[in-house]
Amino acid sequence: MKLPYEIKNADELIASEIAIIIKSWEQQEWDSLTVEEFKEKFSLSEFHLLKNEDGNICCLTHLNFDFKVELKHAVYDICELVGLVSTVKRQGYARQLLQEVVSNLQTRKIECIGFCGKELRPFYEKCNISILYDQAGYLREKVSDGQIDANPDDDILIIFLSDDKYRLLEDLNDNCIGYLLF
Repeated sequence: MKLPYEIKNADELIASEIAIIIKSWEQQEWDSLTVEEFKEKFSLSEFHLLKNEDGNICCLTHLNFDFKVELKHAVYDICELVGLVSTVKRQGYARQLLQEVVSNLQTRKIECIGFCGKELRPFYEKCNISILYDQAGYLREKVSDGQIDANPDDDILIIFLSDDKYRLLEDLNDNCIGYLLF
């Protein structure tokens, strides 16, 4: 059964929705966030939800618009798909939500990538998402204090991206490193 699809900004989420999102993401450092802190932290995000007839969230993800990628010394605004989680397992909701998100981004012409570990490749392959295998390690994280961290993921997911940016990501290697800017 296909569920209704909703998009909300952080400030449009109600407390019960925020509680479900935090619980679903299983990030201990976010467990203690108040509703106001959550809304502030994710103010540049957009939440994509599938809800059942009772209004319960069955699947969720968010698009992080506070995200830039530096490739070959040029900085690009590319949003990031993060936190795709089904609260109801094995019903096809994650696949449906991913299809809805891709269609929405294509319509709005918003470029977006995501990341995954090797264990999640089969899911994204089944969803027909283009994957740049083992390329995520060539994107390093530049954080505000100038520190550079390795990306813990294996693959780059191409949710919706122009051909030129796809080629830039595809060309990453030991001699051509990119950076994630936060």
